[in-house]
Amino acid sequence: MKVNIWVAVIVLLVGLWDLYIAYNRYQKHKVTTKEVQSDPTNGTRKLSTSISSDRKADIISFTILGVVFTITGIILFFMI
Repeated sequence: MKVNIWVAVIVLLVGLWDLYIAYNRYQKHKVTTKEVQSDPTNGTRKLSTSISSDRKADIISFTILGVVFTITGIILFFMI
């Protein structure tokens, strides 16, 4: 099957763009200092040293899509 070169270029660029967005989101939400969160119900304190789970899911989603599109774009280049 013959693939148009523009399809391969667009798929590769979309994959690289997704990886770029995932990296920027990771850098933006990376916690560099320890944040202390106090719980008013029982008076305990909690140290938050990681990215929250909803933001982590966004970053992982963009990374997976970026890897899939990048690998697909490279494969399409070999099918030209």
